Amino acid sequence: MLMRYLKGYSLLLVASLMACSKSSTTTDKIGNWIKRSEFEGVGRSAAASFVIDNKAYVGTGYDGENRLQDFWVYDVDLNQWTQKAALPGVGRSGAVGMAMAGKGYVGTGYDGLNKLSDFYQYDPASNTWARKADFAGTARYGAVSFALNDKGYIATGYDGNWLKDNWRYDPASNAWTQVQSLTSGKRQDGNAFVIGNKAYVCMGTANGTYVSDFYAFDGGTETWTALRAIDNVSDQSYDDNYNFKGSGAAAFAMRGLGYIATGTKTGLSTAVWEYNPGTDLWVQKTDFEGAARNGATGFTVKDRGFVVLGTSSSQPFDNMFEFDPTAPYNQYD
Repeated sequence: MLMRYLKGYSLLLVASLMACSKSSTTTDKIGNWIKRSEFEGVGRSAAASFVIDNKAYVGTGYDGENRLQDFWVYDVDLNQWTQKAALPGVGRSGAVGMAMAGKGYVGTGYDGLNKLSDFYQYDPASNTWARKADFAGTARYGAVSFALNDKGYIATGYDGNWLKDNWRYDPASNAWTQVQSLTSGKRQDGNAFVIGNKAYVCMGTANGTYVSDFYAFDGGTETWTALRAIDNVSDQSYDDNYNFKGSGAAAFAMRGLGYIATGTKTGLSTAVWEYNPGTDLWVQKTDFEGAARNGATGFTVKDRGFVVLGTSSSQPFDNMFEFDPTAPYNQYD
């Protein structure tokens, strides 16, 4: 009887310690993840996305066997995905997407054999794609993209070498112009998010290592400014030190702040970091509540941030979560 009691007490003690351990990892950070409608297509990684009229468009990517062309739109009010016209050309992963003047754009990427430079415009009114002037830089995948002042930009990536060049696309003239390259920090599989009239680029890999450089690109002057590195644990001039350099993360911006979630660091990660451009500081937030993953897609609709898709080893995911950065953690939603 005593042994049975002690065994039961031990089980309760272990359960209690586990609960305390979970509490210590969730309550000491702010933010809450909420599960939303699963992506209706097959699970995949390295998809392209853009947002038009408060709807998110996500497509292409790699499902572990095939490079894909299908595209889907997410309606945040209905919490529902609907299939749209597929991207022309070949299926691809590692492509970029952006939106300008009410149209979406997708280009570059990798089809499993070739690096790509083709570039397409999507019209949501007619649900049709039109081929536009090919990207003027070298064919590549793993680039970053962003839109400022109704102009699109494609920067960095991999064409057989790691890159730091930057190209502007003008939809009015259907023409590409090379603008200022990053000062340093060649990379592939980096991240970009936009706050105001600036794009912020960080993370990625080059020369077999993770990149720690962090830059802001000003849409008015078309120049880059180096910001505080994301690997500064040895810099004693800062009170707050951190290191979250990695690649293949999801990025989005909302409420004037930027967010990086998941990706590969020393291994697959669920870590979430919030960037404040006013202080040039990052703060760690509540971990992503889905499985750790690489190659997920982030987007913002109606000032609400989402992370969808991604892969872990050979397992592609189709689930999606919304992040509320100011809400307390709730394990039941």
